[in-house]
Amino acid sequence: MGTNNHQEVKIRLRCIELPGRAIADRNAVRLGLQKGKEVIDDVLAEGDEIAFSCSFRVERNAATGMPNFLGPYAQGAPKERFIYLCWGERKGGVWDGFGRVKVHLKDLEWSAVEKAIAIGNPIEATIKMRDKKGGPLYASVKKENIIWEV
Repeated sequence: MGTNNHQEVKIRLRCIELPGRAIADRNAVRLGLQKGKEVIDDVLAEGDEIAFSCSFRVERNAATGMPNFLGPYAQGAPKERFIYLCWGERKGGVWDGFGRVKVHLKDLEWSAVEKAIAIGNPIEATIKMRDKKGGPLYASVKKENIIWEV
């Protein structure tokens, strides 16, 4: 195992300010985590907070010094890695999605990854899941909607 440069790091997504389960003509809206092409761990989009945890293999990019996140939760190209949070409903166990949120990982420095690994804690993102109008957040999470902590 000592032959590769990969280390494991956990990322915990704390989703707050949820829009609730009734959105437009839907009344059982769920929020889930995308792993590969599948949505997992989805729960009703209500309450004070929903938390998701995912593990990544991570290596330092020798050229840029930035972390490269690898594994089934890592979406996008190496320089633009992100995690998808998905809005949808379960109909007979089948996911019926209607929107996604990109949680970009490019703002995470290697020092944060090293610190999280050293102390054995996840890197935590607190994300406000409503837009300015109170509806569900879509597209890329803007800096004012997310706080990263180790």
